[in-house]
This record gives sequence, C-alpha cells and structure tokens, in this order.
Amino acid sequence: MFEKLTPHTLRGRIAQQIRGAILSGKLKAGERLVEHKLATALGASLTSVREALIELESEGFILKKTNLGTYVTEMASEDVEKVFQVRRVVESFAMAEAARNGTPEQLQKLEATYLQMLDAARAKDPRAFNREDMNWHLLVWEMTGNQYLQAALRRAVLPYFAFIAIRITTLDPLSLLRDATAHLPLLEAIKAHDAARVQQIFIATLENWLEITRSEFARDLQNA
Repeated sequence: MFEKLTPHTLRGRIAQQIRGAILSGKLKAGERLVEHKLATALGASLTSVREALIELESEGFILKKTNLGTYVTEMASEDVEKVFQVRRVVESFAMAEAARNGTPEQLQKLEATYLQMLDAARAKDPRAFNREDMNWHLLVWEMTGNQYLQAALRRAVLPYFAFIAIRITTLDPLSLLRDATAHLPLLEAIKAHDAARVQQIFIATLENWLEITRSEFARDLQNA
C-alpha cells in the first residue's frame, strides 16, 4: 500500500520541502538554517537533514559558511551579473542542443509548460509564474541529453530563480506577461530545430532580462 522510504528518498523529500520554501519565499535570502530546528520541524533525523542540505548546497540554494552556519543563498548585483555571464555562454549552448535533440514528446511538454507560464502571468500570479518559468528552463536543459550540462546549469542558474521568487511579488504584473511572451520565439525556434536561431534569440532576450534585473537593483538602492 505504501512506498517504502529509503534514506535517499527521504533526503530528496526533505530537500524538496526546503527548496520549495525558498522558492515560495517562506525562507528568505540570507536566512540562517539551523539543522536541529529543521529536523524537529520535518520530523526527520539530523543525518537526513544534513544530507538534504548537501544536495541543496550542490544546487546553489544554500551556502555553508565555515564556523558561521548554513544560510539561504543571497545574491548581490555582482552575483547576478556573474550568473548571466554563465547563462550567456552555457545556457545559450543548451538552447541550441535542445533544438537539435528534443523529441516530439519533450517539445509537446515544453509547449504545455509555456502555456501554463502564460496562464500564470495572465492570472497575475507571480509565484506560479516563477515556478513555471523555472520548469520551462529545466525542460530545455533536460532536452540537451547532457547530464553534465544540466548539472552545471542547475548549480549556476537555479539560485537565481530562488532570488527572483523572494522578490517577485514586488514586480509589475505586466512585466510577467512580457516575460512569458518573450519565451515564445525561443519555443518556436526549438520546435523548428533551428539551433543557430534559438541561440541568437536567447542571447538577445537574456540581455533584456538582465537590464530589467539591473533596474530592480537600482530601484532598491534608491529606496534604501
């Protein structure tokens, strides 16, 4: 009747819950994570919690500081600039690989996720939008068929989605719709298996996304 939980499965479920709390904004950027408190809240052992935190650290969601503890990753403007440098090179290559290697089933799923992203934007639901946006990019990375490329992107880019999730409620709802529709040319190029075209579109779109993020940081400095 029930699925037997292995230590690996339990670790994954704990990591999923903590990751979800970060992406939902329940855990804030820079917030300290205390292992024994997490273990009590989750009804899990310290060992399982520590293993889950190792997994989350490998994905970039948390940072362990020597002799200071474990914290939810916090991003400064310089960090975001570095993430976008990686995206410009590595994720643009992933877009091209997805166009080359995507199966009909994967393309169908990618289009369905785009429509869900669009629905979330129209509903002015920033949390749902960020989740579907992240899922869309994860699907693209999966379509490359390259597990090493996927691991590199998850490590570098997923913390950015966490960073956006924490602050996304302050964004103009119209920007969600603009962001969603910006994915359509990428989707069309991937569906057409046009690797060169999707790389070109992605790099141009990425520059727009970076400018928006820079504007957000500038606004924060003005309001500080």
